[in-house]
Amino acid sequence: MRTIMWIKNHRWLSSLLVAVVCLGLGGLAGLMPLRYLAGVAFCLGLTAIGYAWVWLISKPDELRGMLLLCFAAMGLRWGASFALEFLWPSFESLSDGAAYGPHAMTIAQAWNANYFASYEAVVSTPVGAPGYVYFSAVIFWLFGPNTLLVKLANGLFAGMAAVYTAKLGNHFFDQRVGRFAALWMLIMPSLILWTSQNLKDSAVVLLSVWILYVASQGLRSSLWQIPLLVLLIGALMSVRRETSIGIALMIALTIGFQQTRHWLTRLSLSAITIVALGLVLSSSGYGFLGSDYLQERLSLSAISEKREANSTGTGTIENTIDTTTPLGFARYLPIALINFWLRPWPWEATKSTAQLLTIPEAALLWYPLWVLAMIGMILAWRSRWRETMLLWLYLLAGSAAAAPQYGNFGTAYRHRVQLWPIFFLFAGYCWYRWRDARVEQRQALLTRYVQSIKQI
Repeated sequence: MRTIMWIKNHRWLSSLLVAVVCLGLGGLAGLMPLRYLAGVAFCLGLTAIGYAWVWLISKPDELRGMLLLCFAAMGLRWGASFALEFLWPSFESLSDGAAYGPHAMTIAQAWNANYFASYEAVVSTPVGAPGYVYFSAVIFWLFGPNTLLVKLANGLFAGMAAVYTAKLGNHFFDQRVGRFAALWMLIMPSLILWTSQNLKDSAVVLLSVWILYVASQGLRSSLWQIPLLVLLIGALMSVRRETSIGIALMIALTIGFQQTRHWLTRLSLSAITIVALGLVLSSSGYGFLGSDYLQERLSLSAISEKREANSTGTGTIENTIDTTTPLGFARYLPIALINFWLRPWPWEATKSTAQLLTIPEAALLWYPLWVLAMIGMILAWRSRWRETMLLWLYLLAGSAAAAPQYGNFGTAYRHRVQLWPIFFLFAGYCWYRWRDARVEQRQALLTRYVQSIKQI
């Protein structure tokens, strides 16, 4: 009887145990490839890590909801990872991250030979995400060369990204907005696809929202946020440099508005934070707060050259405007933002199967959410521009810096995912402002109706 009651009270855990037993029996019978069994065992460890992580950062009244959100996001990504591994094994070799696995395996093999080897020492053409490659190499060194394990770890990152998005919404708006944004982080199809593969997108999204959340706390409780911010910026810099520099600049511009201490303390802590962020970027060779990197990559000629270099394939973005002059760049920027945010249009996404798959999501989900987000951002400007400055400045500045550099729809489509959490937050703010206005309107009509009845 006690066993039956325990199963009723722990349905999720019971289902997981049953699935593990079934998979284990299948493996013993020789019906399950070894890499799948290793993946299942790895999932159990990631589940424990996810539970501990959520428990550490959640308040008691929100713990249950955050755990459900994290495990649901992880489960969807894990299901996609196993499905693609089984149904389409060659999919990884066709993606942008095809080099991550082989490079990480090469590094892990060198480590297994009992000597430390850097990325540059064993790979002649390293990619621009050494942190992600080293992370994969550690997994291969510990558990063997199985890229499925990296994909499953990305599922954990995606689950925690949804949790931190919810916490951002709770902080800047309310719990309803946090739940709204987290729900879309959970179910957006392309987000599920990108974060269930051996790509750095999960790490970029997680680190971005984590940094924004820590910065939004305004160093109110203790000074531990400063070294944590420095550590997170450094980690993001090893995965995607331009994003880390952009977020560091946004924090430097807005950290003073996130404080609640005395003005002198606020000024001192802001200065310490800016200096710490500036030095971590400077120590990596990008100049203070990435100034050298920005001068090199954000000059008009550099932006134009990068866009032309990316203008390949069926998703090439056409452009007839000379963007090497300030006037031409100003004319092209609004077009570039629309390209980055919304294209390919449904009638354009017909040149390949991959493009056709984007039509339902774009037309039915993304476009309505984008409209809500734009309205929500305007509402936030009008009512609470100072409190939400970190969000809208990051969204606009990140879009304006990235959009002119993309010459291909596919790359822009995937990279705008890192801004989706902020879009979802503003969309949720707009949605609930509209809902609240409707409720107030109905209550006002009901009040007038009741008063008219009393007067009869």
